[in-house]
Amino acid sequence: MSLQLILILILCGVMTNIMSAIFGIGGGVLMVPILYTLFPQFPLQMIAATSLTIVMGSSFINLIYFYKQKVSINYKAMLVWSVGMIIGVQLGFELSFYVPDIAIISVFVITLSLLAIRTIFSKENAMNQQTTADETIKGMGLSTFGGFIAGMTGIGGGSIMAPLIGQLKSVKAHQIAPYTNAMMFIGGLGSLYGYLSKSSPHHFGWQIGYVNFSIVIIVVLSAFVTGFLSMKIRGKLSPHLVKKLLGIILLVISAYMLLIHAIK
Repeated sequence: MSLQLILILILCGVMTNIMSAIFGIGGGVLMVPILYTLFPQFPLQMIAATSLTIVMGSSFINLIYFYKQKVSINYKAMLVWSVGMIIGVQLGFELSFYVPDIAIISVFVITLSLLAIRTIFSKENAMNQQTTADETIKGMGLSTFGGFIAGMTGIGGGSIMAPLIGQLKSVKAHQIAPYTNAMMFIGGLGSLYGYLSKSSPHHFGWQIGYVNFSIVIIVVLSAFVTGFLSMKIRGKLSPHLVKKLLGIILLVISAYMLLIHAIK
């Protein structure tokens, strides 16, 4: 692995952690197109597996910081929504082996574009302190859908779950990132086991199944080192600005993924 490639992966780790801490998106939405560009010889399942593992590592780091900051969330609702995400992730993961790459790319681009537009133009929800039974059920449905897209494309679910969870009235703006980070870590466990247990036809460096740990270690370690910086930036930005920036980021990345696939 060249020095230039290592430096790019370190920068990815920094950006992944910042996006996860501030916007609640795990960075898979960033890692998939970057890995797709840096390693065009990798099958999409390998890119998805490696990206998902990076997302889980970054999410775990952020959860430690959120715990230290005493950010409160409804743990019962979070666990229920995580179950829905696990079911969706597993369904999407299994389906990804039976559909062509163009279908996976299309799901990635269309889903991100729609969520980006909705996030940019949606109005703020009235705050509701209680997570009702209806909200919990609605959240589980949204989580299952988000998990399905995450399992198929490897984007980690955060880029989908952050705007979806943000539609729930019981979830405040500052709680979106803690909820999605927890769900990304728990929800990713199912497909991670599947990716590790399957044999990949392509190998590069240290790899188990479809997960390339040579890449994962570099990105996650750099994310860990810069975790404190991410939290400082998070504290400086208003929730309204974060929401608009999230929508713009999703729209730009979906356009980028479409462009590089067209060129390739």
